[in-house]
Amino acid sequence: MAYNLEQLGPTGFQDLAAALTLQIFGPGVQVMGTGRDGGRDLYHKGLLIWQETEGQAGEAWDGYTVFQVKHKERLSGRPEDDATWLWTQVRKELDAWANSAKRRNPVPDFLVIITNIALTPVPAAGGHDWLNTQIQRYISSLEDDSRDVGSGEERRAKFARISRVRKWRLWDGNQIQSLLALYPSIRQAFPGFLTAADVFANLNEFTGSLPVGKLEPGLRAHARTTLMGEGTIYFDEAGSGDGSGLPVHRVVIDLPVTLDNGAKHGSVIQHVLDRGEHMLRPSLTAHGGPRHLIVAGAPGNGKTTISKFLVQAYRATMLAGASDLSTEHRDVIAGVGEALQRFRRALPRHRRWAMRIDLAEYAHEHGFEEDSTLIRYIAERVSKRSNLGTITPTALMLWMRRWPWFLVLDGLDEVTDPTVRKRLIERVTELVTNAEADDCDLLVVLTTRPIGYTENIAPTQFERIDLDYLEPGQAIHYGTLVTKVWLRNDLDRIDRVVRQLKKAAEDESLRNLLRTPLQVLIMSIIVGSSGRLAPDRFSLFWGYYETVFRRERDKQTSFNRILQDHGHQILQLHERIGFELQARSEAGDRSNATLTHRELMDFTWAVLEDAGFKPSGADAELRANIVAAATRRLVLIAPRGDEGYGFDVRSLQELMAAMHLTTGTPAAVTKRLRMAAPSPHWRNTWIFAAGRLFSTPQSHQHETLVDLVESIDEGACNRLGDLMPIGPRLALDLIDDGMARALPKWRDRLIACGLRVLYEPTPPDLFLITRVLLRFADTGEQQRKAVAEGLRDALGGPLTARATAQTLQSWIPDVAEEIRARSQIRGLAKVLKRPGDHLPPSPPDGWADFADEIATHPISVDVFDKVTKAVQAIRQIRERGWNEQEDDEMVVDQHELIAIVAALADDQGARALSAALQHVVAHEPTLVSMLRDNVLPVIHRAAVGDLLR
Repeated sequence: MAYNLEQLGPTGFQDLAAALTLQIFGPGVQVMGTGRDGGRDLYHKGLLIWQETEGQAGEAWDGYTVFQVKHKERLSGRPEDDATWLWTQVRKELDAWANSAKRRNPVPDFLVIITNIALTPVPAAGGHDWLNTQIQRYISSLEDDSRDVGSGEERRAKFARISRVRKWRLWDGNQIQSLLALYPSIRQAFPGFLTAADVFANLNEFTGSLPVGKLEPGLRAHARTTLMGEGTIYFDEAGSGDGSGLPVHRVVIDLPVTLDNGAKHGSVIQHVLDRGEHMLRPSLTAHGGPRHLIVAGAPGNGKTTISKFLVQAYRATMLAGASDLSTEHRDVIAGVGEALQRFRRALPRHRRWAMRIDLAEYAHEHGFEEDSTLIRYIAERVSKRSNLGTITPTALMLWMRRWPWFLVLDGLDEVTDPTVRKRLIERVTELVTNAEADDCDLLVVLTTRPIGYTENIAPTQFERIDLDYLEPGQAIHYGTLVTKVWLRNDLDRIDRVVRQLKKAAEDESLRNLLRTPLQVLIMSIIVGSSGRLAPDRFSLFWGYYETVFRRERDKQTSFNRILQDHGHQILQLHERIGFELQARSEAGDRSNATLTHRELMDFTWAVLEDAGFKPSGADAELRANIVAAATRRLVLIAPRGDEGYGFDVRSLQELMAAMHLTTGTPAAVTKRLRMAAPSPHWRNTWIFAAGRLFSTPQSHQHETLVDLVESIDEGACNRLGDLMPIGPRLALDLIDDGMARALPKWRDRLIACGLRVLYEPTPPDLFLITRVLLRFADTGEQQRKAVAEGLRDALGGPLTARATAQTLQSWIPDVAEEIRARSQIRGLAKVLKRPGDHLPPSPPDGWADFADEIATHPISVDVFDKVTKAVQAIRQIRERGWNEQEDDEMVVDQHELIAIVAALADDQGARALSAALQHVVAHEPTLVSMLRDNVLPVIHRAAVGDLLR
């Protein structure tokens, strides 16, 4: 069988060349990987043994050998033209080695040219001998002085360098084909690259003993079904269609990402696809560092859209060329290809079997099952979607060992129950470590919101990348794209929307609303309906609801009277359902919460009864009409197949939950907000709730909210609030949201509170904090001065604050460039403490006072036992923190975690631990970090939904 070496592309062919050279010559071959390589794709130093082969004698090369890989993507069909192309490439390399100005040192003693071009073997006249002759003539020409003009010094210098190349060999396409036949293990490591057009029809070549007759029909059916059924997003223009959604390839954009803690920038689709092309089995890959990816992004930042598109890209490339596809299948494959062309990409060459798992659904179905595994769940999903019988987990494991996989695990942030979340993370870690041990070519992408992500999952296996906010130009591009999709051929409205988006990008107060794809989409719908924009997220999302409601109310349909007369009840229904689903999704077994039709009718009944209607009697028809209006015209609450009803867009669910939280007396609202504030699950809802309070011209509401943020940690001993506060991050979230932008009285208090975050030991999210502070500082001179003063205070404060502030300052140049801040903002990196300030002395060792506090604190006998165990755990954590190296991963043992959480759950125990820790936190930054990052997240994730009702 002849393999299509052109299909590999330059990256895949270089990886194939590396695998073959390592197989033949051993681990002494060094692989340079991607990027500038100084003329060396691979190299070897020392003795290299060439075994005798047919037509070529064996020999030994002792010296410096360079392997140059040359791949031509499209062969011309004329062997002489391809050979000429190859010589052009080789000559460029020889020119570079001969020219000392190019600084390619050292010049190799031996050279191997590896190419996919099949050179004709005809003696003297064929491409193989012709290329050898061209190389020899090149070297000889530099020895010839007959054409010298002048001294010939430059020619002699070039000859002196290039004559160091003593021997060379050519591995052409014919040789590569022979080597693939000779080394089946290498061939089988590249199935996604080398298989013929119809992948599923040729599985047997690459799967060996795998029972293909049983597996192939199921995999083929699953790929076809999911290509059509799972490549859709559901954010239609409300009331405009049948709720069937939009193909993801029509609205996807490549989003900016930050890599290596701000050291690098790129885009998420490019980064993931590059990783997928270059990644091979662990035993063969040249990639160094973590293999898999965690993509963290704010609400509405496009994580699910991106994950769906990436899976579609791999499904499309697996099915492209198959004979048993419908017109619709081919249209989707073509659409995915066109979307990739927008990003200057083609369909992936390294064909991977792709699967996307919604982690909330997995947690809902199997979260509490001890023996549940991701492979077993994937087997269930494939079996259901293929409709061709049962695919066993064992068959899938064999399939993963034989064929490259791409697996997306979407929505870790939606799994909030601590027990279920811990078990889920264990399953993910188990999957990737077993895959590595089995030498599987698996690439996993896990998505999450950054708020609440503290686990740092398997850092040797996963690299974290963070989705950035959109640049104004990117936001306008995306707004134009989605507007053309939902307005179709209405060119005048499209033009008006795009003009309004461009105006918003130039408006300082509105620019912050163009940060995420979801916000841009909502803005385009609002301005497309002649709506007005307000400069904060709550007003934007609330404006979307009002726009949809107003448009549907004014249409001449059978529902307009219902919407006109009962708008208040319909809004209340959305609020109650939004809150109910948000509370349900907090529970471990209901992460993917929905309402049954019966429950939806019951909620409507309760809303009507509260308003004085008779839903069981005269107003029974009204109940059915309101449900129909809410689910068919507004399309915020949408059917989810057999599961019932829910919000397709999680942020809209959180908006409505926020409306419910902020309905009631001021005291009741404040109490709810105080309870919900620590929870990552409720954080976006909390920010929406704060936005609602700030959106009204009620100064007492603003003051109540700011007072709450400033005091939220006082007395919160159960989560060590006085020592490890949440207030500063809440304040920064509100600052970054923009709700207090035009209210300096409250804005200044919030930023002062937010800057207290600098007094923590270097927070894990300090890079994100730097972004928030610089974006704020860039909005005005007073804002810049406020940040500068906060830095001065920290730089003149305790050692921990000084270290955190200095780390933040080290990131300022990169972040300022990233957000295109004013030049004055870069000056924050050089802010110093005030000249007259004296640095505080190092804090004394407080462990004796810690022990006295525990011994004398008034607690009952039964609580004392809990506190004693917690104290022992704290001391063990402290000792381990002292003894571990700086680069070691510091974690808290499960028994230690249980002991500390149990003590903090008791009021007496919490007060005792909080009081005792006050004596040591100033001089124990490592202990504080470990408690903050390992213990408190468990407490913060405790379900609070029932307490908020």
